[in-house]
Amino acid sequence: MQYVSRWQEFSPRYRDNAASHSFRCGAIAVLISIIECRLYHKPILPSELIGKALLHDLNETVTGSIKYVTKKEQTLSPHIQKLENEVNKELVAYLSKSLQPSFTEYIVHAEDDSYTGKLVKAIDSFDAMLFCKRESNLQHQSYFTEKFEQLRNSLMNSEFESIRWLLLALEQDQGIAQFLDYILNLDLIDRWGGSFNLIPDNDATHSFRVAALCLFHAHLEKEKYNQEQINMYAILGKSIMHDVVEGVSGDVASPIKRSSIEIKQAFINYEQQVARDMVSNLPAFMQEDMMDFLVHAKDDSYEGMLVDIADKLDALIKSNLEMRNNPHYVSKYEQQLTHIQHHYENPSVIFFLAYILHDITYDHFMR
Repeated sequence: MQYVSRWQEFSPRYRDNAASHSFRCGAIAVLISIIECRLYHKPILPSELIGKALLHDLNETVTGSIKYVTKKEQTLSPHIQKLENEVNKELVAYLSKSLQPSFTEYIVHAEDDSYTGKLVKAIDSFDAMLFCKRESNLQHQSYFTEKFEQLRNSLMNSEFESIRWLLLALEQDQGIAQFLDYILNLDLIDRWGGSFNLIPDNDATHSFRVAALCLFHAHLEKEKYNQEQINMYAILGKSIMHDVVEGVSGDVASPIKRSSIEIKQAFINYEQQVARDMVSNLPAFMQEDMMDFLVHAKDDSYEGMLVDIADKLDALIKSNLEMRNNPHYVSKYEQQLTHIQHHYENPSVIFFLAYILHDITYDHFMR
């Protein structure tokens, strides 16, 4: 997903890709789900909305990014929709039978005519507006200024009260505006500082992968291994928001954070305080859920443990990808793999190590 560029033909100052965009849509969907449920008391299923927002552009790994104007062209539109639908079904078919119903909803029906499907389309436009707003601030009288105004006007007339509320809050509430800035700018926080990287990485693309891994592992444990107690809303909220504090603190390398017990605890205390400050600036009706997602993202709950696992599995995948042509990452890969093997016995972790990691490694070294 991170290799699928967005807005490229308009030469934006800030580069964008499908992974960063999907992370931001997932984060906006978390806020929208709270507004829908707590402010307007709509009977939506938050995990369905967030899952759809997170995975709605997954087909672009096959189709690439197709311009909006091309998608809406009268002659091409039905053919493109058919192609995207076929690709979505192919992607779901890669999963085991037990997972296919849930991921059909998240991927195939992501932007259907249901209430949540239409809301995902509005969230997609909301993120596009945020991106254009940032570009407009840097490039006056540009394409992005016109696009921002067009998207804003369209969203102001949205059929969804929650979208209109968030748009007005963006313009009138400093806490909401600042939080959305943190979300938007998370792709500026580079990861793996101090290491030679062949594959660039940042907090937004990382957060997308962690959330996608969490969604996969949670459904795997729930539907294949009968772990019925997993809260899908909590795991999505925690995984999407788990690194938002780094919009303030930056990404500090793990060897520094874990260089001693005292330093490790100091960083935990600092990051939790930053998260509390972020949450305290949000409207009161959001604070209970967001406190859980930001401050307690990796707590002792089963959902918190799965977020921690997905975070480490993403580092393992990154190291696996790098070490084929980058010996610097061999030791990192071995350390990550050893830690995961020694500390986690969840059925989804065993499944991942036995099947998925094997296939990734085999595929890399056989090509």
